[in-house]
Amino acid sequence: MGRSLKKGPFIDPKLLKKIEAMNDRGKILKGSKVLVLGVAYKPDIDDVRESPAMDVIGLMQKKGAIVEYHDPYIPHVHHEYEGWKMDSVKDLMKSVKDADAVVVITNHKDYDYKAIIESARFVFDSRNATGKLGKNSEKVERL
Repeated sequence: MGRSLKKGPFIDPKLLKKIEAMNDRGKILKGSKVLVLGVAYKPDIDDVRESPAMDVIGLMQKKGAIVEYHDPYIPHVHHEYEGWKMDSVKDLMKSVKDADAVVVITNHKDYDYKAIIESARFVFDSRNATGKLGKNSEKVERL
């Protein structure tokens, strides 16, 4: 079942600042393919109410990124306020490999973060989902 959001929720100012700073450095946005992991407002549920993912996706699109998402609990989202719709990618690991950057917004337990780090070019972990693996990887930037 698709989920909808009429007006965007509050985005953590640190997250917003990091995303904008990476764009300014040309690190992930500006024409890059970005995969967002998790659009639910908290792990392991199918609810996007008050999820920062909706606004993060919209912000990255406005900054020039080609954005896709994966969420095992939410197959379709649409943002009525901004007017965009999106389906969750079917093949997670293919999308991880194809993306210029993977952005973890919701730290679902279903994700194999070790495999994601190994396959991704760059991971921005806003939830410390990658734990020690992320802390010790040059591919991972954490909030």
